[in-house]
Amino acid sequence: MSAEKTPCISAIDTTNFARQIVLDFEFAPVPKQRQRRGLRNEIIEVGAVKLDYHGNVMGEFSQFVQTEFTEGVAFPVRELTGISAMDAAMADPLYMVIKRLSDWIGRYSAQVVCWSGADRRQLLAECQAKHIDLSAFPADWADLQAFYTSIMDVGSHGCVSLGDAATWFGIEFDESTGHAHSALADARVTAKLLKQVMDGDYRVSPRAQEVRQRWGMGERAQTRLSSKCPELGDLLLKLKAEGR
Repeated sequence: MSAEKTPCISAIDTTNFARQIVLDFEFAPVPKQRQRRGLRNEIIEVGAVKLDYHGNVMGEFSQFVQTEFTEGVAFPVRELTGISAMDAAMADPLYMVIKRLSDWIGRYSAQVVCWSGADRRQLLAECQAKHIDLSAFPADWADLQAFYTSIMDVGSHGCVSLGDAATWFGIEFDESTGHAHSALADARVTAKLLKQVMDGDYRVSPRAQEVRQRWGMGERAQTRLSSKCPELGDLLLKLKAEGR
């Protein structure tokens, strides 16, 4: 990948891209004796949701990935993700899945949105180790976890988990999303959180009080994005004035 195509983390931008690609990976650790080229984990599942600039879902992508260095799927990973050794063994290798994912994204201008920067780091490290070309893959990435950590005022509590953010804003892992730690389910929930960013207004569910009590933070009935990000608030007013 050339220097000008190296993916970088930037602010969430819902106005300058035709598509938002909400992406999630599930990893499996590579045993020390099998580690090659500094690769400690391998991607075993890819899940993605494609949104238009209004936040409408345009499609979904879900595939298991065959590993190269990891033998099977360790029990803790199977328990967490539900991915079996057979799922990984019968899947295509990463270079094929990434090519398929790039074709699915299409030629539209797109920003990749993930929950934390771990997915980007893993993709870059693994594609470098396996000599996989990413030149056709979008180069602009955004970290939604960092955004929500700021919005939710967690302070010294550090980064917010996807599950806590979902609970805070009344989004559930259910039959419509699938179970947590499935790549597509996590992408679906992240996409719902991104849609709230695109709408610019958050209403906290009653269950958010459970999270606040756990963190010793007291009550807050509603958080409005524009109070945390005045620039985006001004932009939303402009878009409404234009009838968008």
